[in-house]
Amino acid sequence: MKSDTPQLEQEPDVVVEHETGFVPLVVAGLLMAAVGVLWGLPLLLMIVGVLLMITIHELGHFLTAKWAGMKVTEFFIGFGPRIWSFHRGETEYGLKAVPAGAYVRIIGMNNLDEVPPEDEARSYRQQSFPKRLVVVLAGPATHLVQAFVILLVMFTLVGVRGGEPLGIDYANEDEGWTVNDVSPDSAASAAGLESGDRIVAFDEDRVATWSDVQSEIRSRSAGDEVTLTIVRDGETFESTTELVERPADLDGTAGGAFLGVEPLFSNIERERHGLFDSARRSVVETGDVTWQSLAAMGRFFSPEGIGNYADTVGQGSGSDEPAPSGTSTRAEPGKTDEDGDRMLSILGVIRLGSDAGEQGLDNLLPIFLMINVFVGMINLVPLLPFDGGHAVVAIYERVRSRHGRRYHADVSKLLPVAYAVVMGLLILGVTSLYLDIVNPI
Repeated sequence: MKSDTPQLEQEPDVVVEHETGFVPLVVAGLLMAAVGVLWGLPLLLMIVGVLLMITIHELGHFLTAKWAGMKVTEFFIGFGPRIWSFHRGETEYGLKAVPAGAYVRIIGMNNLDEVPPEDEARSYRQQSFPKRLVVVLAGPATHLVQAFVILLVMFTLVGVRGGEPLGIDYANEDEGWTVNDVSPDSAASAAGLESGDRIVAFDEDRVATWSDVQSEIRSRSAGDEVTLTIVRDGETFESTTELVERPADLDGTAGGAFLGVEPLFSNIERERHGLFDSARRSVVETGDVTWQSLAAMGRFFSPEGIGNYADTVGQGSGSDEPAPSGTSTRAEPGKTDEDGDRMLSILGVIRLGSDAGEQGLDNLLPIFLMINVFVGMINLVPLLPFDGGHAVVAIYERVRSRHGRRYHADVSKLLPVAYAVVMGLLILGVTSLYLDIVNPI
């Protein structure tokens, strides 16, 4: 039976082209090593991890395009000036100077792309509808696969606390917590709080969880006097102290009541599971995290969400209410915060991952999990230049094709929309970067 898939010519041996020599490649390696030495291994792992994630995304497009018989002319990691490259067959592989992503070049992606007549049969636009759809959706699909693998590693090897991969919801869980650290010259220090203590009441109002403690502080102002009920080594006693104003050097924000306590949840043991149970849990959790990501995106891009974000940008460094306890606000990379009016830039994502990694490299896994799912979902937005936009065009062309005659959409009519999307992404990227500089989470 004859296959309708175009047969690829046998690829020749690898030919390495030192177009700029090995020196830039060595320099790039040394710079990456310097990042690890100067700013720590977690930061280096975050940069490498994000770059690897995007490279795997493009690898999904690359492999399926090769499978479909399309001609792929380039596969590069990074953008800008070429550092180093080599040819294998018809494809050039290599590294470029700016490590901000990766890309694959497939010929004939639309009717505006000029293709030599002899290569037209192997262009993207000439392939069948199923093949085109597989190629454009392969990139986003890799993120779900990566999320599944990350979860599988967490459930089988690393373990998860309380059975929750993204962390326990301390607002709903009556899990034990203790004081990990006390800030010097703070209200907690004046109250005599020590590592290992636990606060069980504020002015006789019982607090069972760490979220309860945060709520009590949030409801008060700097200068308010509070009586804390403290449990230490099984004994209970009270201590009265005056809440102070949040120091300006904490996370770039100032103002609000500040107690000065860092919680410790390490007494909640990590749970590990067998391979088959972990695989089942990983599938379920991938679906749950995907749904949460979609819901967060919907809230952010709603009229109310955009309005709140604009207000946040306008207020700048004074936009967010400070975290009441003096600890960093927890936010998901690339997603809105708990108030729905904040999105992290790549700087914020890397900083968040680096901070988490300082507490243990295993803490990077939930960060990468959330990044993967978010990037996968944002790429499914049904507008060009997202992969979802290419999928919609392919579906539209399939619907318009009649009686064996292939219909090709005129992409030039969609360019204004694509330009508007790119401009919106640019504005979002610049404003989120601004917020991550003046008011980091």
